[in-house]
Amino acid sequence: MRDICANSVLLVDDDPGIRALLSGHLEKAGFQAQEAEDGIDGLAKLRDQLPKVIISDLAMPRMTGIEFMSVVRRRFPSIWIIAYSGSIQGEFPAEAKPDLCFEKSVEQIPEIVQAVHALAQKTPDRDDFPQVISTPVRTRPGEVGSFVLTCTDCLRAFKVTSAPEDKKVERTAVCVHCAARVPFIVEGSQPA
Repeated sequence: MRDICANSVLLVDDDPGIRALLSGHLEKAGFQAQEAEDGIDGLAKLRDQLPKVIISDLAMPRMTGIEFMSVVRRRFPSIWIIAYSGSIQGEFPAEAKPDLCFEKSVEQIPEIVQAVHALAQKTPDRDDFPQVISTPVRTRPGEVGSFVLTCTDCLRAFKVTSAPEDKKVERTAVCVHCAARVPFIVEGSQPA
């Protein structure tokens, strides 16, 4: 079981002015606001603390809001997500659908704070989220001298160089996308 930080909200937006504005309003309403500059930074923040609610922009560098929400939905399905963007699309992929959507506008902020309050009350203080994947990822050799791993945090694939002596030895790689540590074991032999 992992603790969910009481009254914690994660703000994920590449605009520091928007983050500061929302953070100020949320803190005045009694919430602890944590800020992330994009989806990758948001995933890094989730390693340290789980919020009751996430507010995410959609258009961001490195990892879009849709990608970020998709990863959160798979890894932390009971955390509420609010999309807050200048361009809310009509349809979201089912795996990334937010609970609520708001257009970016100063006039929307009181409604967002009210929505965060209502959602936070519905969130349990503990949930059964895995903090760290302790079982190594199993992989097979790919191209000569490398193989592909899927990160257990951001769920993106990345290449790792290998040597013939890597077989059946547990190692750790660092994800090139989000810097998560990914334990792995290489099975089989390298192609000739």
